[in-house]
Amino acid sequence: MDGNGQPPPGAPPSAHRNSGPYAASISSHGSAPGHAHGAGPYAAPDQHPLANMPASPAVMQAHMNGMGQPFPYPNVPSSAGPAGLMADQYMNDSPGISPTHASAAALSAQQKRAYRQRRKDPSCDACRERKVKCDATDMSSCSECSSRGVKCQFTKETNRRMSSIKQVQDLEKQLSMAKQQINQLRGMLQDGGASDVNANPPNVPALQLPETTAKERRPAPPALEAFDEVRKNIRTYSKGIFKPPPPYRQFGPQPTFSNAAHALPPKHVADRLIAHYRGSVHVYAPHLHWPTFVQEYEELYRTGSFQQCRHIWVALFYAVLACGTLMEPVSKDTSEESEGAQYLNKAVSSVNTWSDELTVDHVRVSLLCSIYFMEMNLRSPGWVWLGAAVRISQDIGLHTDNGPYPPLETEMRRRVWWSVYNWDRIISLEIGRPLLIDDDDCDVSEPVPVDDDCIRPTGIVMPPPGQTIPSGLLAVIPVVRTTAQVKKCFKSPTVAASTLAMCDEHFKSIMASWPDPYPIQSQAPLDPRLLTAGCSLQTQRFFLYRHNLSPACRQSERRDALDRCVSVAQDTAHYVQRTLQHPSTSPGQGYLSPGHMANWAGRVRTMCPAFFCTHLWRCELVLCLRGEFAAALTLSHVSAAIGDLRKNNVGCGRFLAFFLDKLIGRLRAGASFQNLELDEEMLAYASGDMQGCADDAWAWTGSETGSKLHQPQAIVNGTGGGEKPALQAEQLSTSTLSDREVQEWGGWEHIQRTLDQLLQDPQGQGQGQPPRLQSQQPPNQQAPGTYPPPPPPPQPSSLGPPPLPQPGSQSPNPNANSNGSSSNGNTNGAAGRISIQDIM
Repeated sequence: MDGNGQPPPGAPPSAHRNSGPYAASISSHGSAPGHAHGAGPYAAPDQHPLANMPASPAVMQAHMNGMGQPFPYPNVPSSAGPAGLMADQYMNDSPGISPTHASAAALSAQQKRAYRQRRKDPSCDACRERKVKCDATDMSSCSECSSRGVKCQFTKETNRRMSSIKQVQDLEKQLSMAKQQINQLRGMLQDGGASDVNANPPNVPALQLPETTAKERRPAPPALEAFDEVRKNIRTYSKGIFKPPPPYRQFGPQPTFSNAAHALPPKHVADRLIAHYRGSVHVYAPHLHWPTFVQEYEELYRTGSFQQCRHIWVALFYAVLACGTLMEPVSKDTSEESEGAQYLNKAVSSVNTWSDELTVDHVRVSLLCSIYFMEMNLRSPGWVWLGAAVRISQDIGLHTDNGPYPPLETEMRRRVWWSVYNWDRIISLEIGRPLLIDDDDCDVSEPVPVDDDCIRPTGIVMPPPGQTIPSGLLAVIPVVRTTAQVKKCFKSPTVAASTLAMCDEHFKSIMASWPDPYPIQSQAPLDPRLLTAGCSLQTQRFFLYRHNLSPACRQSERRDALDRCVSVAQDTAHYVQRTLQHPSTSPGQGYLSPGHMANWAGRVRTMCPAFFCTHLWRCELVLCLRGEFAAALTLSHVSAAIGDLRKNNVGCGRFLAFFLDKLIGRLRAGASFQNLELDEEMLAYASGDMQGCADDAWAWTGSETGSKLHQPQAIVNGTGGGEKPALQAEQLSTSTLSDREVQEWGGWEHIQRTLDQLLQDPQGQGQGQPPRLQSQQPPNQQAPGTYPPPPPPPQPSSLGPPPLPQPGSQSPNPNANSNGSSSNGNTNGAAGRISIQDIM
């Protein structure tokens, strides 16, 4: 490692190939040599200095505030100084020094004294005057002088010579990069990729993973005495020209809702939807101060009208109700707008787009509109409303901690900002869009890990040690802060092995900083509502690793990318398995009762956002391509529990059913799983939504574009008009599934039966009709003795996650009828697809 924290330039590309902390999850086939599934970053302590990265300041603060201690990952101590510099005690420690050696020692001592003298003032004149760090070298001016447009000069020659040390460090960095390029070209020759050598090496930007120490903030200007009159004059005569900075703006009274005759939703309906909202969206985006919101909500129904309510609060109220409907079954009547769409229309119509005095509530409304659209699989309006949330946040100064504000307002401003920041990072990766927030523009402390009830106008009351509730928001923040650097990796056709190793070490440090129950090796039961936050790191890893599946990469890199993606999928299955464990019993006690499974499915449905459905689908694809049907079956339990509650989950199931048909056809034709890894068609299918990202897609190269494409007619499921914009948009969209497409694929129960059959017959060679699964009663009516046996207890060692459920286990979907078919599937079609032979 050099002094700049770069990885060893000579590290082989496969140094972190099989460095997982545990063996792969239960595999249904023997892995071929060179196909080990242990590419995760949770590795044995070796090779990289980033293993010593401490936890982020907010997470460490969380530990001090009573949260559980992180899992102790072994770390390697880093070197004490820059590479190439010896420790002082080794410079002159030999007895009996000769005159020549003595003169050399004297010269060395003189150099050391000069070095210590120069260390006192290595800055240029401008940086020394402003008391900031100077990064000048012999070849370039410092960044401070460059940004200010002044000459970078040194009054003392000794100060100028000090920059030679920095020049040496720059040369070491250039040498390290050159060695990496040499090793990369050498690997191309060894791999037979001679044609790639002539290509220009990609200009890969250097990664700068998020710092784990608090950012040094610029000091505020000194307060001038007797300046009140000046401030008053500036405020008075700046009207019509500019606004004061956000902390010092004066706001007039907020307009109230004028339509007194506007009817309120029934109280019992609003209560149910608000409870749904708190159990889902509020878990990972707690941007509302819940006691305050509930107080205003109860006051609204005591009054009986919106007459005294702020106009923007009415929009916020309806936006919360709209997101609350996301937890309720979708209406089957395609000729009517959904209840959530009606609430969202009222929220949008209550926003005054002409307002020049925006507030935090405007941010909340825009964010909730974006969340609703994304959950309904309407990505373009979701992206647009996210942009509005980001711009309003920056307009009112949420992206900086400039204050002071009262304690409650300070904490809620931070929570609103980090909710918007997290959503920007998640959506950017999910739909392949540019980031809207630049990390260099942000300077906001992370929220305090306490419940809303502890945030009071007088300050924050810390709970007793050990009673802190795990925060999904705080768990996700250190993960999404790496998104900007992960997306930088996508600028290169191939993510280098050294870059993967560096990111793996940083991912390991995040995992080590998490409190229970989030770490992968924790044996504590995991609440299904925390599954999304717990798997956030797995989602980030999957996006990074899958980039090398592209045909632009060498075959060895593509194989390694598939290894890593399968490792992520197995880790995700391990988290799902932990949610199945009953919190009151050990994994080896009792059995998974129907009541427990029904409760588990209900909790899964309340927490699972659309982007997590897509992550499960990506994992299921690569697991099936590798023949890891046991892990895929575990993940399918979550997908089946969600059912048609998320529209994209129906599309994911339909795609997976098609993929399994193709897979079975290949297996019956005699292909092995090793052959499938070289099958470009199957790899393109298994890459999933990579083909929907402009930077990563490769399947569209050579296709017609623009007006030359055949434009299909929009599939209209009913009659819509201008008075029903949500219904009209859905009908005119070419990406909306028709009623026939929703029904014909057979539902998630069909996929579970197919995976179960493949688990018993991995080569897909079963002849005749396999035994039908016993028809199951609904979970709450099932007789004792018909549920599956419990999974074996996990081993106490860290060699692997708890074993996955045994084949043939019942689906936890509470919506399954007595025939085992899904509510979103065709009953007859599902029952007729039990046989693989019938599938073909």
